[in-house]
Amino acid sequence: MKEQEVYLSRLEERMEPELAEKIYELDRCIECGCCVAGCGTARMREDFVGAVGLNKIARFRLDPRDTRTDDDFYELIGDDQGVFGCMSLLACHDICPKQLPLATQIAFMRRKMAAMSWK
Repeated sequence: MKEQEVYLSRLEERMEPELAEKIYELDRCIECGCCVAGCGTARMREDFVGAVGLNKIARFRLDPRDTRTDDDFYELIGDDQGVFGCMSLLACHDICPKQLPLATQIAFMRRKMAAMSWK
């Protein structure tokens, strides 16, 4: 196993408070599975990633420390198993005990991915 040197005194780049709040809001997911249990799409399609997975992608997509590009995220969820598989029944949004903006994030990512596919 290769050892890496850790710099404990190194500070991360400062982040705008508004962006940090948006990331924190999505990071509050406790992965309880209520959104998946209530999802009609997940019941019909076992290969659908579900709101938990889409929420995690939305969270990392917002984070400037994550070096992946929109193309990388499109590769992960830009198909019928990801954002385009969601039938927008919105049970995930209604049932989330943390009241996460799941519907908003799924809709945003769907629009973003659709725009990317038209390039």
